[in-house]
Amino acid sequence: MTMSDHTTEEVKAVIQRLIETVAGNDTTILEEIYHDDMQVIMLDPGDDVSVASKTEFQEMVRSALEANNGTIGTWAKFHHVSVDGNKAHVLISRQNELTGPDMQITLGIDLVREQNRWQITREVIVTRPRTSAA
Repeated sequence: MTMSDHTTEEVKAVIQRLIETVAGNDTTILEEIYHDDMQVIMLDPGDDVSVASKTEFQEMVRSALEANNGTIGTWAKFHHVSVDGNKAHVLISRQNELTGPDMQITLGIDLVREQNRWQITREVIVTRPRTSAA
């Protein structure tokens, strides 16, 4: 594959599919899209940092869905998507029930194309109070 074979729209569609599938209370997609060596780094509003592996983060998502009766929103704002060969980066903001009605998360997501599919290798998640402009 050449660099031009993978587009920003292709990567954006992968992230959108992830959002919509999990919002539909289906977490099976996490195994497919999350790379085995994935790392999630989370910064909360109090500046506390936590780090989770693929398995730990999958469990966090499942627990959050259970706590919200399997319902989360799909609101997302893509700020930037870039693709360089088999690597991609997405900067996106999200609002959903997992973080609460007054919070917004901004995610920096790194992906790699391996095994004929895009996989998330790292997510950096910053949680902050939602502004009225969001």
